[in-house]
Amino acid sequence: MKPAPDPGLLFERNLSAFMEDWFAFLRFPSVGTDPAHAADCRSCADWLCGRISKSGFDARVLETGSIPAVYAERRGGIGRPTVLFYGHYDVQPVDPVPEWKSPPFEPELRGGRVYARGASDNKGQVMSALKAMEQLVRVDALDATVRILIEGEEESGSGGVARNLEAWSDLLKADVLMVCDTGMAPGGAPALTIGLRGLIHATVELGGPSRDLHSGVHGGVAPNPAAGIARLVAGLHDSSGRIAVDGFYEGVEPPTPRERELAGLKAFDERAYRSDAGVPPVAGDLRFTPVERLAFQPSIDVNGLRSGYDGAGTKTIIPSRARAKLTCRLAAGQDPGRCLALLKSHLESHAPPGLDLRITESGVAGPGFRLDPDSATARKAMAVLDAISDRPAEMIWEGASIPIVSGLARISGAEPLLAGFASPEDSIHAPNESFSLGQFRMGFEYAARLLASF
Repeated sequence: MKPAPDPGLLFERNLSAFMEDWFAFLRFPSVGTDPAHAADCRSCADWLCGRISKSGFDARVLETGSIPAVYAERRGGIGRPTVLFYGHYDVQPVDPVPEWKSPPFEPELRGGRVYARGASDNKGQVMSALKAMEQLVRVDALDATVRILIEGEEESGSGGVARNLEAWSDLLKADVLMVCDTGMAPGGAPALTIGLRGLIHATVELGGPSRDLHSGVHGGVAPNPAAGIARLVAGLHDSSGRIAVDGFYEGVEPPTPRERELAGLKAFDERAYRSDAGVPPVAGDLRFTPVERLAFQPSIDVNGLRSGYDGAGTKTIIPSRARAKLTCRLAAGQDPGRCLALLKSHLESHAPPGLDLRITESGVAGPGFRLDPDSATARKAMAVLDAISDRPAEMIWEGASIPIVSGLARISGAEPLLAGFASPEDSIHAPNESFSLGQFRMGFEYAARLLASF
C-alpha cells in the first residue's frame, strides 16, 4: 500500500468532479417518509449503487421489505481492521415549499454553500466520505476492509434495516462503525459525538361530538376536544418542567465522573442559543444545565397539534376531533418499549371525561447510548479531527437520535465513531437546507485521514 497523499490536494484537484456527483445525488427527491416518493427512493438507491461500484467496491441493492438499502464492500489487507460506514440517502419532506429560495431538488451553489434538500442531512456528508474512499482506492492508500451501508429510511425510524439486522449479520461484522450524520461543536470546532438519545413516538386523538357544534348552542355543555388535547399534552410535565409520566425516569444512567468533567468543560452560550433558536433555553428540568438536559436527560415534545378552525376571522364551533403528535427523546439506560407503554398508559388514564381517546400511531426507533471517550479508537478519531482544523476538536453529546446506530453496533460488534460536520447554519429539516464547501472538505479530509490510518 502506498502512503496516502495530502487529502487537501486530492480535494482541490477533484472538487469539480465531486460536485457533479453530489449534485446528481441531490436531484433525487428521495423522501423516504412519503409513499408517493417510493420510486424516487429506489431510483436513488440504484444510482448510488452504480456510482459506488465505479469506485472499486462490490456494491448491490439490499431489499428490506420497504425502501431498499445500498451495501458495498472492498476487502483490505490480511489482518487489517474492518470499518463499517453507515449513512442514509433519504431526506425530509420539503414543506413549506414557498419558503425555499431555489427549488429543493435543484441544487444551487450560492456564496460557497450548496442549497438543496439533503445537502447536509445526509447526502452531503455521505458523498464527502464516499469521495474520500474513492480517492484512497485510486491512489492505492486504502488497506482496511471497508463495508458500506446506506439506507433509505433513517428519517422515519430505519424500520427496514432494523428488520434485517439479524439476516445481514455476516455482512455487517466490523471493528469500527463510522457514522458521519452528526454535527460540529458550537462555534464550529470539529467534534466527536460520544452520546445520542433514543426515540419513541405516538399520535393521540380525541374524538368528541359527532360533528362540529355551534359554540353558542353547546358551549359550556359539550366537552371540547381542542381544549381537552391542550390539557392532555400540558399534563405531560409538572410545573417544574419535569416529565410527569409515572416511572418514566427509571433506568436513566447518571453521568460518570469523566462525563461530568467533559460536560463541565462545555460553555453553553445562552445568548447565542437564543439568537439561533429565537427562544431562551428554559424548557425541561431546570435543576440541570442545558448541556446536562440535552446529554443525560429525557424529554417529551409536542410536534404538532391539530383541531378545529384556524383561518381568518372567527368560526364559533366546538370541533369534533383533535390530534397531537408526540416524540420522546430517551437518555442512555431507558428501555424504549417500557417508556412507550408508560406514555400510552399516562395518556389513557388522563383522557378528559366525555371524549374518546385513541392512540393511532406509535413506535420505538431505538435506545439512547453513550460511548467511552477514552477508547483507543476515540483517541485516534480526535487526533484526525485536530489535524483537519485550526480549532481543537471537542467531544460532545447530541440530544438527537440516529435510531439504527445502537442496533448496528450490536450486530456488527463494532465501536461507533460519530463524527459529522453539520452546523446550525445548514437548516436541516427546514427550507433552504445547505452545506458549505468548507464543511464538505472537512468531511472528505476526515474520512480520508481516518480510513488511511487503519
